[in-house]
Amino acid sequence: MNLPAVIKPSFFWITMIVLSVIVAIYGTVFSLTHGIYEVFPFLYFLPIILFVNFYPNRGVIFSLAISTIFLILVYFFSNFNTTLIAVSTAWFVIFVMIGFVTSSFAEGTRAEQRIYREIFENSLAGIFTFALTTQRIQEINGKCAHMLGYNREDLIDKDLSRILLNAADRETFISQIQKNSGIADTELLLHTRDGLVRQFLVSASLSPGNKVICSAVDITERKLAERVIQKARGDLERKVKERSEELMRANDGLKAEILERKRFEATLKLANRKLNTLSSITNHDILVEISAIDRSVSLAEEMVTSSSLLEHLKNIEKNTHMIKKQIRFARNYQNIGLIPPQWQVVDVVIRHEIAELGLPSVRIEKDLDKIEIFADLLLEKVFHNILDNVVRHGKKDPHIQFSFEETGEGLTISCQDDGEGIPSGAKESIFKCDYFRNKGYGLFLASEILSMTGLSICETGEPGSGARIEIRVPSGSYRYI
Repeated sequence: MNLPAVIKPSFFWITMIVLSVIVAIYGTVFSLTHGIYEVFPFLYFLPIILFVNFYPNRGVIFSLAISTIFLILVYFFSNFNTTLIAVSTAWFVIFVMIGFVTSSFAEGTRAEQRIYREIFENSLAGIFTFALTTQRIQEINGKCAHMLGYNREDLIDKDLSRILLNAADRETFISQIQKNSGIADTELLLHTRDGLVRQFLVSASLSPGNKVICSAVDITERKLAERVIQKARGDLERKVKERSEELMRANDGLKAEILERKRFEATLKLANRKLNTLSSITNHDILVEISAIDRSVSLAEEMVTSSSLLEHLKNIEKNTHMIKKQIRFARNYQNIGLIPPQWQVVDVVIRHEIAELGLPSVRIEKDLDKIEIFADLLLEKVFHNILDNVVRHGKKDPHIQFSFEETGEGLTISCQDDGEGIPSGAKESIFKCDYFRNKGYGLFLASEILSMTGLSICETGEPGSGARIEIRVPSGSYRYI
């Protein structure tokens, strides 16, 4: 009797292994890019099991490799979602454990198959014969006797019941041999000399003269390993199920939290919109009333002859003009952050404001049209205020040049003029609200608009050599087009 040769994978099964790996990787990428996080880890079970079945000695390496690929894909496509990364790390451990356990089991099974094949080919198997009519053992080799803890002489001419104590198992075994002229690979519990019960895989064939030839293989340890693996697999499945249920509950809680946050954001947006509308109406109404006061003051100035009273009217007119400036500033400032920031082409924004202010002598470095920055939609007011500040405080016909420079920290956009420059002690103050209380809020407003998206503004020019305003854009907030 011969045992089957060690299983070798055919082209079909090799193809199936490759396809299952491709499906698992593609399924992972597709799931992560489409927000499906619960199913794709199960796709890795099939390639691991298929590979270990045919290459058990490389099963651990394969499971470690494909688990690493799985973890890299999760890190790359999940945008560093901490929850998903934690779950995927647990799956990584599970995959490696499955590869280790199944590989160990498969290796043991393969080794056993090779051993059995060699034993049978070299007549070293546990072999014994008995007479079908008398059920007495006629011959037994040393291998079989040793497995049962006997010497050969102790079992020859002894009843089969000496090693097969269970009468029901013995009768079933004999009846199957009589009916089929033999039996292949049936599991029997044989008793050793020490009274222990061991599990054997027995094959029997009926030869002429009612002589039964049996080959026996002790599979006690293998069955024990199978039971241990089955228990470990059951425990693993239970833990996976519990973990999955826990993650499902956490996911449900997270969905509820996200829904609640969206409701809150919608309510907040509605409230901001209403406040912005109310503020716009109020500012408009106040400006209308102030304009009426201006007209009344102008009429009063024409009618008043007293110099002291006329001076008071001039002060009233001056104060109302200041109120107008402050209201106009508030009207501009209230729109900061109201609309989500967007990518904007720097060259287009600057050229629009140059045209608005009528400054034909301004030069823009040609490469500036290749840059986009992520900023508040009021970015145009930033450049408007920078240019307006140069016109109001610089030369009559100023020469202005825009340029850019990329540094290790990000991008710097510069505006250089040929005026007197800013005194050293005022370089930081020009961006503060108090500095412009009597001069307008241009650069303060520009600083506030830029800060909404993490950009900053500063003055780095040399006094006497012109002002140099720099807008600093951090990495990730600019790109080339």
